[in-house]
Amino acid sequence: IGANGATPKTPVAWEDHDPTASYITIAPMHLREALWTKLARPLRGIMYHGWQSLVETDSPGAYRYTNPHTQHELKRLLHDVVEPLGPALLHIPDSPSEVAFFESFTSQMFARRGGYGSNLGWSADLWLALQHAHVQCDVIFEESLLKTALTGRRFLVMPECDVLTDAIVKTITAWQQQGGKIIADENLCPGLRADLVLTSFKRTKQAATDKATVLALAEQLGPKLESLKVNRIMDVDNPEIIVRTRHSGDADYVFAINDRRESGTYVGQHGLVMENGLPSRGNLILPKRTGFHAYDLVAGVAIPPTQDGRIPLSLGPCDGRLIMILPRPIGGIGITGPETAKAGETISLSITVTDSSSAPLRAVIPARLEVRDANGRLAERSGFYGIRDGRLTVPLDLAPN
Repeated sequence: IGANGATPKTPVAWEDHDPTASYITIAPMHLREALWTKLARPLRGIMYHGWQSLVETDSPGAYRYTNPHTQHELKRLLHDVVEPLGPALLHIPDSPSEVAFFESFTSQMFARRGGYGSNLGWSADLWLALQHAHVQCDVIFEESLLKTALTGRRFLVMPECDVLTDAIVKTITAWQQQGGKIIADENLCPGLRADLVLTSFKRTKQAATDKATVLALAEQLGPKLESLKVNRIMDVDNPEIIVRTRHSGDADYVFAINDRRESGTYVGQHGLVMENGLPSRGNLILPKRTGFHAYDLVAGVAIPPTQDGRIPLSLGPCDGRLIMILPRPIGGIGITGPETAKAGETISLSITVTDSSSAPLRAVIPARLEVRDANGRLAERSGFYGIRDGRLTVPLDLAPN
């Protein structure tokens, strides 16, 4: 015990054995939540770097293997989430958002504000507060803003935008004159007028304190954004469950991600981050929606709504869920093919998914297909698929022998 009564911090194994490690292994819970956050966006692929931090090697270099659990968590996520859902996610577009979040390169260069890509300051905290307030928004930059990025937008969030080009100011002014509204901080360029002014703050570098500040800002944002008539695509009665929605056909796809965390003993003992996930519960609220049917696409089960028409959510530590919401329930699935075929031919399997009225389901449904040979072994074309608008055709190449 120290002179002030505090218990000295005991170094964990990697700090004791490798205190000069430059890039350590990401904590398993951070990896889990980060992957779900990425999957919530339309992606073509995901790439990780820093192989030496994932597995033990003879020449570690700058990356150091400091956590033996992360590789197993990545393997589990790939097996349980990415492989089954990946083919379907490739065909589900993003939902258009009426809120854009602007990052100004000009302000970062000339006013020395912003994160320079680090996401460690006020801009990042405002973005996080919007996520906790369940306001879906997209990040845009100057080049896209000057083209078409403000088309269909009703709100523009502008933190740390002290210095802007003349073209940017003219474009935003014209958009604002057409009814667009600006949400900014006290640093906004004098050439623009904000409809809602927020007061910026700086992090204390104590993760628990800083997150509490972000959550408090999210709570304050709620009524302020409602006064501006900002619409939430989806809402949750728990601010630590983040949601993002995508849409295809008649289906909404809601990604629910648990951000409830505490400090652990891997890196959290320093107070800078909280790497231990905690379970969380909440209810998904569907504004202006009645008569829906919900499905958990990870577990592959229907979710009965609560009596007041909400979707109950129960999430594990830093875990995610993908909820598909349909106006009519899934009615059935069918597979048809030729009655006979000859060796060496190519035949087609037709797979259909219908709703309760026997009509093709206007959605993208993740599905697993097993093709087995005469000995019961899995054959080619087995795997995961995304069935679009209720129909999928799979060619089968029959072996010539």
